[in-house]
Amino acid sequence: MAKLIFKYTDDLLKDCREASQIELTIPDDFNIHEYKIICTRLAAAIGFAESTIKNSFGENVYDSDLDIHFQDFLKSALNYSSSYDF
Repeated sequence: MAKLIFKYTDDLLKDCREASQIELTIPDDFNIHEYKIICTRLAAAIGFAESTIKNSFGENVYDSDLDIHFQDFLKSALNYSSSYDF
């Protein structure tokens, strides 16, 4: 397992009562989409607004290839069945 650590090292910490260190434990074999999700979670934990995160990173991709294939199958099945007029 790997660790992604964000740590404040500024003099601001003397008066700050929020988290000064955020540590995320992540698998060694994560892909680029999972890395993006991890970065967006870190940004949220640091305190960035959801709208700022979405503007900066865009939408996250949570779907695996199998999920995408199944979604395509369902869409085609629904389109096929809706083409009949009952």
